[in-house]
Amino acid sequence: MTTGTPHQADVAAPRQYKDCLSCRIIGTGTLAGVGSYAFWQSRAAAPGSPWQKRIMAGLGTAFLAGSVLRWFQ
Repeated sequence: MTTGTPHQADVAAPRQYKDCLSCRIIGTGTLAGVGSYAFWQSRAAAPGSPWQKRIMAGLGTAFLAGSVLRWFQ
């Protein structure tokens, strides 16, 4: 006779996903490289309007922040 409640063995605890070291290194390096390139494109000598350069600086910041979060996650 069942009571309608799940047993301890039936309910699996959610596992925390953890990347391997090489995946973290590649992901972090890629995000950092894209962020650095975006900063490079936002410099004063790069072609484009000042508004476009601000967008690239914002994207560079976001990608570099993403690389830090990727490393520590």
